[in-house]
Amino acid sequence: MFDTILLAADDNGRAAIEFMNAPANVFGGIIGYALFVASVWGMFEKSGRSGWTAIIPIYNWYVVVKLAGFSGAATILYFIPLVNIVFGWIVGWHIGKQFDKSTVFRIFGLILFQLIGFFILSYGSDRYLGKQADRA
Repeated sequence: MFDTILLAADDNGRAAIEFMNAPANVFGGIIGYALFVASVWGMFEKSGRSGWTAIIPIYNWYVVVKLAGFSGAATILYFIPLVNIVFGWIVGWHIGKQFDKSTVFRIFGLILFQLIGFFILSYGSDRYLGKQADRA
């Protein structure tokens, strides 16, 4: 099996190296997904939804988009390259608004370091205001 990979490699043997790194990439993806689930679980519960829904792929982003106050159909924007980055920032900004967070926290905690900001919102003393945040 390795002979085939080495034959398909370029002069530097890059294909063989990429094949060797595949388990690390899968493991890293699983760790990243587990961190995301842990970071939004508390936000889901604070908003009155079941925390276990954070485990379901794609649906968890649907719920995050709904928490931000957008239509659920906007979740499709996460599947468009480059648009998903900007939309993630916008969702982070609006989630900060739903939790009545300051502009500084929204920029640093929910745009630049979103995973950390989600953990702070989930396990801190913050309350989800939802529609009340729009009126304030």
